[in-house]
Amino acid sequence: MNSIFSPEEITALSAEIDRQLTELRDAPDSRQKQGEDETSAEKMLVKQTEAITKLTQEKSKSFLQRFGRAAKSDLCQEGGMLNQQWKKWGDLDNKDAVERLGAVLVTMGFSGDVLSPLAVAVTVIVIHIGLKAFCEDYSSEVENK
Repeated sequence: MNSIFSPEEITALSAEIDRQLTELRDAPDSRQKQGEDETSAEKMLVKQTEAITKLTQEKSKSFLQRFGRAAKSDLCQEGGMLNQQWKKWGDLDNKDAVERLGAVLVTMGFSGDVLSPLAVAVTVIVIHIGLKAFCEDYSSEVENK
């Protein structure tokens, strides 16, 4: 798989993911644990959901539902690369996650200056709320059209 980010970009994006996750863990309201209900997680993820809304011009919840469906094979299904990593370690490697999730964003039509901050926001959300909770909340919803 060709990388959409250079090794230097992946390192910088990974460091930003770590910084934002640390900020979330150290926040005064961080008593909640990964995998809690969506509304609790969303309250903590203000910076990330605002970034998604600004970058996509779409409400973050509807964007995350579209993203969840697009990333389902990697994140939520047995045999998906990130799914296997989560099951083995209970966590995702930032570099692998940003690369894989960034590729999903490219297939959704995102590129340029929007791609890196959007990849960071989405990766932070997935890691912070947990893969199981993300998949249950965002990738399983069926469009009624």
